Amino acid sequence: MVAEAGEIHDVAPGLWLWAVAHPDWQPGQGWGQLVHSTCVETRGQVLVLDALAPAVDSDAWGRLDRRPPTVAVVLKPDHVRDIDLFVERYGARAYGPWLFWRGNVPRTELEAIEPGSELPGGSSPSTTGAGAWRRRFGSRTRRRSSSQMP
Repeated sequence: MVAEAGEIHDVAPGLWLWAVAHPDWQPGQGWGQLVHSTCVETRGQVLVLDALAPAVDSDAWGRLDRRPPTVAVVLKPDHVRDIDLFVERYGARAYGPWLFWRGNVPRTELEAIEPGSELPGGSSPSTTGAGAWRRRFGSRTRRRSSSQMP
């Protein structure tokens, strides 16, 4: 999938993504400048996963405002990203790991999740996010060492 910043992709009913240029990206880091944020609607819940805020003028904001996230999730400790913004803007419940990278800790108190946990809407951290995306659709990106992670 080739994406441009601000682009929205409908993957399946109740599953869509938006592309954002990562604010900390620099050439030569071993990962692409554009990252995708995920929105999943399931069993009456709307979840945003490892989400970066869309650009101010992005159509993604209108879509999020029409069906506001009820849950914001950090699936990986290095993907804190904009969880605080989603919690503040929409009043979403926040979930994530109990351990984070130094200097990248959310202000929001997160309800702890780990593999095997069930999120609202019946999703599991092991069946959502980047790992599930790669298992389902494949990936052209290579695995990063911890020194390369954003």
